[in-house]
Amino acid sequence: MQKKIFLHGLFAGIFTSVACIVYIRVYFFAFEISFKKLVNIGSVSGLSMLACMLAAIGYWLSKKWFGKKADIFFNISLTLLSFASIIVPISITLPLDLQNPEMFPGLAVPMHFFPAMGWYTLKPFFLKESE
Repeated sequence: MQKKIFLHGLFAGIFTSVACIVYIRVYFFAFEISFKKLVNIGSVSGLSMLACMLAAIGYWLSKKWFGKKADIFFNISLTLLSFASIIVPISITLPLDLQNPEMFPGLAVPMHFFPAMGWYTLKPFFLKESE
């Protein structure tokens, strides 16, 4: 079970990293605004992997502590943490020498939900309801 949870977190992190990179490119082509100093492929990929691996640890702990109620607890917790994490890009103050700093939350906020979406999307492939 631990191996499946670890693999789920790993592949969710890879899936999320790819989704974030695609989103950055789409955002750039839609608005012709780049925040490469703040949001680049390395930072997005690393944080996506970290978020999904932390989700895997959290899921393993919730399975250990809550048994059959673990999915409910984990899903609510992951969703609430995703919503809480958007405080960071909304509250950050960017230097005014950047082009269109007011557009930064539009880039960063949706990516805070990608790890949760990646986890939920890939869950049926790794973790069956009976486990």
